[in-house]
Amino acid sequence: MALIRKRIKSTSMVYETKKVGVRTKTTVAILYMRDIVDPKIVQDVKNKLDDLHIDGAFSATQLEELMEPTKALFPLMGYTGRADFTVNCMLNGRVALIVDGTPAALIAPANLFLLVKAPEDIHFTALAATFGQTLRLLGLSVSLLLPAFFVAILSYHQDQLPYYLLATLGINRLGIPFDVAVEMFIALLFLEILREAGIRLPSAVGSTVTVVGGLILGDAAIRAGSLSPGIVVIGAITQIFGSTLSSLSLAGTISTLRFFLFILSATLGIYGFFLGLFIVLSHLASLRSCGLPYLAPISPPFKDLANALFRLPWP
Repeated sequence: MALIRKRIKSTSMVYETKKVGVRTKTTVAILYMRDIVDPKIVQDVKNKLDDLHIDGAFSATQLEELMEPTKALFPLMGYTGRADFTVNCMLNGRVALIVDGTPAALIAPANLFLLVKAPEDIHFTALAATFGQTLRLLGLSVSLLLPAFFVAILSYHQDQLPYYLLATLGINRLGIPFDVAVEMFIALLFLEILREAGIRLPSAVGSTVTVVGGLILGDAAIRAGSLSPGIVVIGAITQIFGSTLSSLSLAGTISTLRFFLFILSATLGIYGFFLGLFIVLSHLASLRSCGLPYLAPISPPFKDLANALFRLPWP
C-alpha cells in the first residue's frame, strides 16, 4: 500500500477496506481513482466481496476464485506483485484489491489483452513494448494451436502437405513404434512435466533444469527411436512460444486447452481442430469480468482496439 501511495499523491485515489472471512476477519483493501474508474465496476467489486460467506481468506488467488464463481477456464482478474503495474492499471480505470498478508494485488476488470501484457512494458519505448506484446500474442496462438494442427494434418490430411515436406517427415518417422498422436502426447506430457519442475525448483536452477532436461530428453528420445525429430521440434516450439506469457494462470489455462484441442484433432482431424477452436472462442466471447467483455475491445466500435493491441506512445 505504501508503494502505491508513494507513486500516487492525488487526493482522487480512494482507499476502502472490507472484512472477509467469518473467523479470520481478513482485511481486503479496495483502491481506485475516483475520477477515472467506472462507478459500476467499483460497486460490482464491493457487492461480490459482500456476498462472500467463508471461514477465512488466505490468498489473492482464493479471493479471485470466490468472486468469480463462473465456470470460466480463463482467469478473470489480473495478478501482479509490482506496484508500478498496479498504479498503471488504476490510472487506466481499473480497481486494485490487496489482501492483508499477501504481497500481490488483484486487478479488476481484466480481459485477455491485459493478461498478455507484461509489467515491464511501461518501462520500454512504445515500439519495443508493442513488438513484445505482438510476440506474446503470437506465442499464445502458436502454443495453443500448433500441436493440434500438426497432428490433424499429419494423421488425416497428408495430401495438404507439400511433397518434399511430407517425404522428409515420412523418412524421419521410419522405425518409430508409435502413432503421430501418441508421439505428440508423449512429447507434450514430458515438456509439461519439465515446465512444472522448473516452476517448483528455485529460480536459480529452475530454468537451467528445464532447458538442459529438454535437450537431454529430446536427444535421447530421437536416438532411441521413440520419437521422431519433427515431433520433438514441434513440442519444443510449442513450449518456447508458451513461455512468452507473463501470466502463470493464463499459461496454465493454455496448457490445458492445448491438450483439449489435441484430443479433438487426433480424433476428428481438421474438423475436430476447428470445432475445438470454435468452442474456445465461444467460451472467450461469453466471459465477462466485472461487466467487461473478456475480448473487449474486439467489437464495433474499434476506437480502443489499437490501445489494446499496442502500447501507444505516451500523450
